Amino acid sequence: MAADLHMHSIFSDGSKTPEELIEMAEEKGLKTISLTDHDTVAGIERAIECGRERGVEVIPGIELSTLYNGLDVHILGYFIDFHSSLLLKEINRFFSNRRERAKKIVKKLNELGVMISFDDVRRECSEYFVGRPHIARAMLRAGYIDDMKEAFSNRYIAREGKAYVRKYQLSTEEGILLISSAGGIPVLAHPYLINLEEPFGNREIRELKKTGLLGIEVYHSKHPAKIKDYYHNLADELELLITGGSDYHGDNSPEIEMGDPAIGDEYVEKLKEAGQN
Repeated sequence: MAADLHMHSIFSDGSKTPEELIEMAEEKGLKTISLTDHDTVAGIERAIECGRERGVEVIPGIELSTLYNGLDVHILGYFIDFHSSLLLKEINRFFSNRRERAKKIVKKLNELGVMISFDDVRRECSEYFVGRPHIARAMLRAGYIDDMKEAFSNRYIAREGKAYVRKYQLSTEEGILLISSAGGIPVLAHPYLINLEEPFGNREIRELKKTGLLGIEVYHSKHPAKIKDYYHNLADELELLITGGSDYHGDNSPEIEMGDPAIGDEYVEKLKEAGQN
């Protein structure tokens, strides 16, 4: 059986409910999934309950936004205690900062002649999370763009865009320690996407291992074959766990299919063993 350990629901920037994700996973023959919403655990309980009914194991997860030497680095946390008071306190901080960031982006868009409101954006998202995909959807619904990708350009809300506002982030070390404090296993998400000009590699990952990093997401929908080989070899060399998943976002990233890639049970078992130690 196969596992997909990276996906997002309506509780962050995905378009599917936790229940819809479980139904899709069952249809695709996935035995195990992890719901890894950005900076929130709001959908986990629903996913676990539905998974129990449909025979799909759900590993409690999260994907934390962190900053490492000026680079956006995401840290996945597996088998977290999603009731941890320390974790929930930080999640609340992420939530309030995301709202303020979205309001600032909307204000910048207004100055560019894109006359959407924060209420327009709120109608596109859940009560737990607001992000750039929801702003893009509001722009699309109002007729300012022809597709979602157009919003993520330098004209609008790409990282170098005229309306971009940097999000609140922990340092990567803080993110790793937060996951560890919640009993979780910290894993470096999609390392190839961190800095495409030069691979996020041996030196950086060695440094993060010293702060408590336990794994690398080797298999990812946007990792070319040679990159998978590179990070697989690096994980073996550094004695780090190997994980993988599609990074499925539903209609918000239609080019990505759930379960592509999927990983084998042996990787899940090693992850479980690490969580029990």
